[in-house]
Amino acid sequence: MAVTVTAPGRDDEQMVAALALQAAGCRQLGSPLYGDLFDRLASGYLSPQAAAIRHVLGARFERPIHDAAPLRLAGSVHRRALRGEAPALARAFPACGGIYDPSRADDVWRAFVDEVTMNAGSIASELGGQVQTNEVGRAAALVGGFCLIARRDAGRLRLLELGASAGLNLRWDRYFFDTGISSCGEPASTMRFTDRWAGIPQLQPVEVVEREGCDIAPLDATDPTAQLRLLSFVWPDQIARRSQLRTALDIAVASPPVSIVKQDAGAWLSAQLRRPSPAARAASPVTTVVYHSIVWQYLPADTQAQIKAALHDAGRQASPEAPLAWLRMEPAGPVADVRLTSWPGGHEEVLATTSYHGVDIDWIGPTH
Repeated sequence: MAVTVTAPGRDDEQMVAALALQAAGCRQLGSPLYGDLFDRLASGYLSPQAAAIRHVLGARFERPIHDAAPLRLAGSVHRRALRGEAPALARAFPACGGIYDPSRADDVWRAFVDEVTMNAGSIASELGGQVQTNEVGRAAALVGGFCLIARRDAGRLRLLELGASAGLNLRWDRYFFDTGISSCGEPASTMRFTDRWAGIPQLQPVEVVEREGCDIAPLDATDPTAQLRLLSFVWPDQIARRSQLRTALDIAVASPPVSIVKQDAGAWLSAQLRRPSPAARAASPVTTVVYHSIVWQYLPADTQAQIKAALHDAGRQASPEAPLAWLRMEPAGPVADVRLTSWPGGHEEVLATTSYHGVDIDWIGPTH
C-alpha cells in the first residue's frame, strides 16, 4: 500500500505508535484481520486518505496507548457493521457473516477509512467510553485461585470485583471448569472450560455467599444495547470468543442480577472493606476476595494507591475466621500473570501465567 504522508506532530506520533502496538498485540492474540488493519492504519495515518481518522482521533487522547484509542475506534466501526450499517466491512468481518481474505487487506483498510470518512461525527461521539470486553475466558485463569483460597481457608467466598463491567466474571461459578482431573462450577452449564491448563490446578466446589462489583461505566448484561457494545469489542475474526461471550450473556440473562456500582474502584473498595464481614454472622469462615483482570493499567495512580491502602488496612484486621485475599490477573510483558496475596500475613505468590484472553494457562501454583 503506497501512501503519501505529511509531517507528523507529537500527537500523531503517539497515535501511530499506539496503532502499531495494537497491530502487534492483535496478531499475538490471534486476530490477523485486526493485525493487518491496524498495521495499515499506522502506516497510512498521515496520508490524505486518512484525514477523517486523524480528525476523529486528533488530540482527543492524551495517552493513546493507555486509553486504548485504536480499539475504541475499531469498536465503534465494528458496531456499525454489526448493526448492518457498514456492508462493505461486514463482508470481510466473520462476526457479521463475512469472510476475511488477507490478500485483500488493503480493500478492508480502504473500506474502514471510507466508513469513518462518511460517518465521522457519529463515530467520534462514541469514543468517550472505555473499551469493555468483559472477557469471560479470564475466569478460567482465575478459577484455580478461587479454589485455592477456598481450600486453604476451609470456608466460603465473598466476591468483590474491581472493573466488573457487565458482571460476567462475577458469575464465574455459574460456569463449568474441568481440568480432566478435577472440576468445579455448574456441571450442566452451557459455558464450559476444558483443555486450557498446562500444569493443573486442583479444582473443587466453592460456595459464594456474596458477590458485588464496581465499574466506572457498568453495563447491564441483559440490555441489548450493552450486549452489542460488548460484542463490538470482540475482534471480528475471533468467532470462538464471540460465541463464548454470547453464551455468558445468555447465562447472565437467566441468572439472578448482581450488584455493580458505578464508582471509582478505590473509593468503592475502601467502603466495602470497612463493611462488617459476613463472618460475623456465619457459622464458618468467609473469605473476602478482592479480584480483577486486565484492569490495573487503566486505573489512575491515586486510585491504585487507595486500593492498596484499603487492602493493607483490611489485611491488618484479617483473621482465620475472616481472611482476606487479593487475586488478580494483570499484564506481565507478553503474558499476564495471576497473583494472590493472602491475609493474615500478606503472603504473595504467582499462581499462573496466561494469555490476555485466558487461554494457554500455565499453572505454577500449588496443585493440592
